[in-house]
Amino acid sequence: MTTLTKARFPLLALLLALVLLPRPAAAHPHVWVTMKTELVYGADGQLAALKQAWTFDDAFTAFALQGMEKQKDGSYGDDVLKPLAEVNITSLKEYEYFVRGKTATAKLAFKDPTDYYLTYENEALTLHFTLPLAKPAPAKGSLTVEIYDPTAFVSFSFAEKDPVKMVAAPAGCSQQVVSPEPPASSTLSEAFFSNLTSASTYGAQFADKITVKCP
Repeated sequence: MTTLTKARFPLLALLLALVLLPRPAAAHPHVWVTMKTELVYGADGQLAALKQAWTFDDAFTAFALQGMEKQKDGSYGDDVLKPLAEVNITSLKEYEYFVRGKTATAKLAFKDPTDYYLTYENEALTLHFTLPLAKPAPAKGSLTVEIYDPTAFVSFSFAEKDPVKMVAAPAGCSQQVVSPEPPASSTLSEAFFSNLTSASTYGAQFADKITVKCP
């Protein structure tokens, strides 16, 4: 992994410290994440937080855990998983945790994540975290949550089973998951992708969306 890559993708650089990740020319994305999301409503009926569970692909998991000591039962202890979870959350801040949200009239602002941790099951790492809203959003009307990497380095897709749940939502609320068409093989150069930043809009076209409507 080059110095430029480390600067551009701090999450990956830190998580894969001392690991050389092969990167074929013009091959994007490089990491795949299967996700589940919970929309958590407060007692006042307003949207209060998003709970995320992101399962990384097996290749990324293997790189991230290379050289880490397993326990006798084949799992990894807190001495391994806690520091990795901290690195993930700290590094994701620059990218706004890959989550964007809006109502019909305003963007949703989020606080820093809480209750974050990593689990290891079926040879895959899953990052769990809660994103509290800075200001709870009224349920009435519609809102949209988009999840994507603006640089297209990470590809997100919802789990086939129970991808989104609404917790304590007001009666009559409904949600729908909208997934983009898989990106075609890119003919763009590696230099193009290396110049993308957290402020880029390129990855928005690949956003997975949750739309919520409440009466």
